[in-house]
Amino acid sequence: MAHDATLHVKIDREMAEGLDYLARTRNTSKGQLVREALSTCYQTACLGLSIRQEQALAAYQGGYISIGKLAAVMGMHVLDIRTWLREHSIPENTVYNERDAENA
Repeated sequence: MAHDATLHVKIDREMAEGLDYLARTRNTSKGQLVREALSTCYQTACLGLSIRQEQALAAYQGGYISIGKLAAVMGMHVLDIRTWLREHSIPENTVYNERDAENA
């Protein structure tokens, strides 16, 4: 992702600690978490999605539904929805946890 602008935001210590924890858990940066949050809050309304599709996208981003369910609601094949997510700079929920291998 190319960065065209820099934004400085002051947050309280509690929120900063929460972002630190979440960034470590998801193996990403605090900046990426903030970019994802802004994208989630403001870009979906600009995508021309129906209310049902917006809700499904939000549920997917929150980890409540699978990419397969999102694809079904969007009327796409799973491979096509992956491409669509990439084209719209929406990160996939593909966080790997060491316990995943144990459960496989």
